[in-house]
Order: sequence, then C-alpha cells, then structure tokens
Amino acid sequence: MITSTVIFDAFGTLFNLDTALLNNIDHPKKNDILQYTREKQLSYTWLFSLMDTYESFSEVTYRALTDGIKKYNAPLSLLDDFASLYMQPVVFDDVRTCLNQLKKEGKQTGILSNGTKEMLTSGIELNGLSHNLDHVFSVEDVKIFKPHKSVYGMVTEKLEKEPSEITFVSSNQWDVAGAHHFGFNTVWVNRSGIFKESIIDDEKIHEVGSLDELT
Repeated sequence: MITSTVIFDAFGTLFNLDTALLNNIDHPKKNDILQYTREKQLSYTWLFSLMDTYESFSEVTYRALTDGIKKYNAPLSLLDDFASLYMQPVVFDDVRTCLNQLKKEGKQTGILSNGTKEMLTSGIELNGLSHNLDHVFSVEDVKIFKPHKSVYGMVTEKLEKEPSEITFVSSNQWDVAGAHHFGFNTVWVNRSGIFKESIIDDEKIHEVGSLDELT
C-alpha cells in the first residue's frame, strides 16, 4: 500500500491546534470562531483559485478569523491570539511514531500544504520533526491552492517521480479526492470515524483510523 515516498498534508493530518493556547483566549464563542474560520479558510482558498488570484494562507487565515470574530461579536483585539494558534501547532499522538518508522524503513517523507513556509517551518521546528521530513512543499511556490493539479505537481516535478510512485496522506476528504485525481496513491486518515463522502468512495483510496496503520 505504501510507496517509497510518503507525503503528508500538514494541518489536520500532522498538526493540530494547541488547545492549551486556546485555553488562554477568554471568549465564550472561541470554539465557534475557530470552526467558522476553518470553513472560511477552505472556501476562500477555493474561491481565490477559481478567480485566478492569490493571497497567502496567512492572509487568508487573518481574513477568515476577522470574519469569525465579527460574526460572533468578539473583540478584534483577539485576532493575533487566534492567529498565533497556526504558528504554534502540536502534533497528533500518532505522528512521531509513524514518521520514525517510515524513516527506519528507508522511506522519503515530506509535507505538502496550503500553509505558508513560515507556518510550516514553525510547526516542524517546534515539534522537532526536521530529522523526519525530507521535503517541505508549500503552495507559495505556485500561488494557487489545493486541490489544483499544479500543487500536487510540485512533488512529482521536484522528486522526478510518477504520481503513482507517491503516497499522499491527508485527513481532509477534499484533499484526498484531489490527490487521487492527480494520480497519487492516496490514504485518508479518519481518526474520528466520520462519514465517508462519495467524492472518495473509491476502492483505490485507502482509509485508516490512525497513522499507526500506515506502518
């Protein structure tokens, strides 16, 4: 199932927002603000891609957070507190063991993300993952967001491999759909056992309950 090169999505797959930092934000609707922000982050990236324009993921995040804060009548002074969550993520419990094992098996590993290079570097360094990741790909280099084919194409061009030689792992069903359409060997990480949507209802797409199942 797993090829010699394994590329991971970042946020939601490897990285999780640090709930300890969230506890420092004093507002009763903080979880609603974050949920709304996540939805708008995605919709804005798709909208910008369709409009053939580009804002960095940091800018998109600030835009979405600002909308969420206004929607739930929170003070705009909380904006930087919320934004810092994306610069200081933690990793899910299954991440370190998975990456360690993949490297022991001689696999190439990497990240392919909508996140900015600054966001990704911060998350990697804070969690001590540098020695377990060979490549880091950010959409900043192509200035369009997933699931556009040019994003996935960065990996094949850089590594000089065919799509089928890459295993792409994501917790996001839309991302899995895009990667599968591009030709990657794809794995959906369904940690919370959510409903499988028709967009990835394909026997060639592998589903796992945690990253432990990859190894």
